[in-house]
Amino acid sequence: MLKNFFTNKFNLYTFKSSMLGKLYTNLFSANKFAKKFTTLLILNLLINFNTTIFPINSVDSRKIGMIIWQNEGSGKIENLTFWSPHETFPSLGIGHFIWFPKGKKSTYKEQFPRLCEYFKKNGVFLPKWLNEAIKTGAPWASRTEFLRDKQKMRDLQNLLSSTIDLQSKFIISQFEEQIPSIIKACPEKYKTKISNHVQTMRQTLLGSYALIDYLNFKGSGVMKNEEKLNKGYGLLQVLLNMPDNLNSDNINKAFAVSAAKVLLRRIKNSSPNYDLIIYLSGWMQRVNSYSNENIFKNVFVQRSKKLFTVYNLYF
Repeated sequence: MLKNFFTNKFNLYTFKSSMLGKLYTNLFSANKFAKKFTTLLILNLLINFNTTIFPINSVDSRKIGMIIWQNEGSGKIENLTFWSPHETFPSLGIGHFIWFPKGKKSTYKEQFPRLCEYFKKNGVFLPKWLNEAIKTGAPWASRTEFLRDKQKMRDLQNLLSSTIDLQSKFIISQFEEQIPSIIKACPEKYKTKISNHVQTMRQTLLGSYALIDYLNFKGSGVMKNEEKLNKGYGLLQVLLNMPDNLNSDNINKAFAVSAAKVLLRRIKNSSPNYDLIIYLSGWMQRVNSYSNENIFKNVFVQRSKKLFTVYNLYF
């Protein structure tokens, strides 16, 4: 409980490096009374500390998920099962979670099997074939084979269109899980800056969405295999390239500008055999949403038995 509280209510890096963090670490192995007293003391101090994280409730989580679905698949059911002609694996769900075919790997991070495990933990029934396949790999050797498998496409689309809320929560949980390691991975002299930027952005729903969406979109930027020509393009690089001394009034705009620069560099470094310039318009539209104060006002969610629909979503 305490770990979750620190992750959600107080910057984890700042806490660990603070006097309070050291106090708690030193007493963690102490007797039961000392641990209880120290825990209550720290919680009381943090509650009164002038820092807040925007509480993402179920409605906000759904809104974030709907916009991510719009970003990744134009909010269309058929794009919940997608295989780009430029890639060797399918991308499934609102977040286009990667699933490697059996026996194949890539430098990208596979997430669809983890999503399926998340479904199961939350009581979602998986089709028998899918429950078996997540143990070994996607059951299609090629994009052509994938597109021809109409029955499995229907199974996946039914599953994924009826679990929008859970997919949204999964994406947010992945952010919560990875953000401490992103801060830890940055050079020591930038840790305070990055920590402060994340803290400030998480004070609003818009800032939280921007961080969550970019991480799902381009990864953490922590691993070397996430680089192109020795230049990363993940969330870490966007945060590092932001100016110092930002505040709540200008930080989302600064994040959007930094994200645009990082993505433009990624396009510049792309292979001649796969020129990413084809994605320029969509990527810039996406990063523009990170500073659009009205974006959530334009998201209207209509729920039926198995379907959420996005209306009037303008960037």
